[in-house]
Amino acid sequence: MTTMNTDSAEQTPLVSIITPVYNRADYLAETIESVLAQTFHNWELLIIDDGSDTDDSRRISEMYCKRDARIRYYYEPHGGISAARNHGITRARGKYLALLDSDDRYLPEGLECLVNALQSAADPVKLVYANFIKYFQDEDRFQPTRVQPPKPRPGLFFQFILPGGNPVAPSASLAERSVIQDIGGFDSSFDGLEDRELWSRLVRKYEIEHVARQVAIYRKHSNQITNPKNRAAKRLLNDKQAYTFFSALPLESWFPQAKEPESQAKALEQMAMILLKRQNPPVDSALYMLRLAQSKSPTAKRRLFIADLEATIPVILKEHFGCKERITIPNV
Repeated sequence: MTTMNTDSAEQTPLVSIITPVYNRADYLAETIESVLAQTFHNWELLIIDDGSDTDDSRRISEMYCKRDARIRYYYEPHGGISAARNHGITRARGKYLALLDSDDRYLPEGLECLVNALQSAADPVKLVYANFIKYFQDEDRFQPTRVQPPKPRPGLFFQFILPGGNPVAPSASLAERSVIQDIGGFDSSFDGLEDRELWSRLVRKYEIEHVARQVAIYRKHSNQITNPKNRAAKRLLNDKQAYTFFSALPLESWFPQAKEPESQAKALEQMAMILLKRQNPPVDSALYMLRLAQSKSPTAKRRLFIADLEATIPVILKEHFGCKERITIPNV
């Protein structure tokens, strides 16, 4: 581990900003400059270098550490974005955690807006998230984005596994550090969609709130997992995330109005069909739901559909994603 200029600032920071970086020298300076330009000043910026080895990420980070004592730099062996963020969480001192990716940047009043919103929120609210602007790198085009406010439960749960449902962009969010630590931080087995997996655990225990202002610029470029060339990897992560979230909650949380086995089976079947229509369908999670539905209220039609789906999933994966990887789900 290498740190530069680790002298503590005069006051304990209220906000710890965690920025993981991996060979991202092309955008890193813009990201750091956006933090320095904030109207809110009581922050620390923890740059977690996830093993950069091909560019100037270290040099740029150390240069800014010398410039401002609120900036600290740590080098770790490459372990992925989840591991890098967790390294930052363990070193953070602030009451609040902000997650600013190394290719994104804050708008000047972004942090101030998020801090004010979280401090004025009702006590059960432990995370606030805001709107942001998408910047399409290849087109040099900006697009303001308005995300969805959180829905009442159980709709809130569905927001994190349905198509386009995740409303919380890491760089446009702020959470209480103790809450992120309480739920175990990021799951290091996720190196993509890791934020959505974290939020899906957070909303099982805590409330979240939307801020109707733009606070950050989210950069879209060809190296992200959201790029079409990475569809196979994203499909697999979608499947894993959908299953881990669904299986961790009782059916009563998902379908509070479904009291009888038959109505629960119908709700499970409908949910499975929605998942199968996704662009990157979590096919094994959908199959699990269908099997669970069949165990609760067997029908000949569903039994035949399950058998057909089991036979066609390998074909779907090969023809549409060029892969065969699946997640392992226990039999119902």
